[in-house]
Amino acid sequence: MAGTATAGHGTEAAASHSGLGELLLRLVGALLQLLATWAVVHALAPEEAGVYFRGFVIACGLAALLRSKYELYMAHHLIGRRAAITGIADGVLLIQLGRRVLLRSSLVCGALLVITTDLDIQEPRFQPVLETYLPFVLAIPFVSLSTFIGETLRAANRTLFGMMVAAYALNLSILLAVALAPPDAPLTLYTWAFLAGSIAAALLAAALAWRAFPVKLADAAQPICREVLEAVDQRALIGLARGLLVWGPLGVLAVWAPAVQMATYAVAARTALIVDFFLPALNLAGTPDILPASTPAQCQRKALLRQLGAALLYSSILVAAMLLAAPLTLALYGEPYTAQLTVYALLLSVQWANGVGRPGVRHAVVEWDTKRISVAVVSGAVAAVLVCALGVSGYGALAAAGGALIGALIVNARAITSALSQVSRGLA
Repeated sequence: MAGTATAGHGTEAAASHSGLGELLLRLVGALLQLLATWAVVHALAPEEAGVYFRGFVIACGLAALLRSKYELYMAHHLIGRRAAITGIADGVLLIQLGRRVLLRSSLVCGALLVITTDLDIQEPRFQPVLETYLPFVLAIPFVSLSTFIGETLRAANRTLFGMMVAAYALNLSILLAVALAPPDAPLTLYTWAFLAGSIAAALLAAALAWRAFPVKLADAAQPICREVLEAVDQRALIGLARGLLVWGPLGVLAVWAPAVQMATYAVAARTALIVDFFLPALNLAGTPDILPASTPAQCQRKALLRQLGAALLYSSILVAAMLLAAPLTLALYGEPYTAQLTVYALLLSVQWANGVGRPGVRHAVVEWDTKRISVAVVSGAVAAVLVCALGVSGYGALAAAGGALIGALIVNARAITSALSQVSRGLA
């Protein structure tokens, strides 16, 4: 079973969809992302949209921090083809780690519910706020599980499945809520729609994972071994820094900036994420191009340089096209979102950096030099959060976007230079 779980992820993924069919699904996913964002900002006033996206940060940011170390270990297991080495099939490990992610997230969700219940009793003036954020707290376990599985599918080169988990289920729930809601619908209706979409995404993720990593029920009941838990815990710092790198600037913005700033940043960020739907189309991160250690160093270097060159070219063309269309894109949302062209450009640059550095990041995951990875991710996270924290009072969303870009540049530049130096040492 380990052999079937690890061999040929890339070829299976390539064969599972025709090129035209896959492109169509990517276009639909990107369109759903745009439509859902447009629907939210037109259904809600900018201040209400800011409150909504603050709740979004609560659910998704906490989920990222809670699952990240498990996600990193799972990615290392898949990309490094470690099922044959460890004797643990990919599907079995996914179930074992998925249970831990769900348990960990549920405990945090329960603790937050106890705190909010106590606040509701002690401070009745907070009741409207607590009612608004309750669905986002309840969604934490479902968001954690769905995004954990989605990132696992992407690590296994099932990028289309990984995108479908979030883009289709969650965005469709938002669109349905806006379409069916009366004109004077309260904000809480849309927050409960987020919870419904998160549950649907978790169910869809579980179904897709079962299809991608078939496993016998008897094997699924295996307890997780101590060595795996120790290896997961060794990635805790990197996982925490990785979560802060992505969600730290958003968290700072959510706490210290006005709701309108939160809304304008979130709209620009969700629109810039469309880049991620199309970057995998070139198979930049395909596992067939990640060569094993037994491959001659000269071949490894040529393959890595070929990957990096393709990533640079493809990412640059895609992001340049989106930059040219930026004024028209933001005009779809109306005021005050049209004024955020600079923020949008910076966030598109974040996606560009992530696209260019993706081959280097995957190479780092295969080799897994803990010290190098820790330095890269921690320094990037600290820079991102620090820049945002220092500039948020004066620049708001612009500071958050600038911090996110600096963090992305640090991590991806370090990943690329580390990968190149490792293959160069092999030539020496």
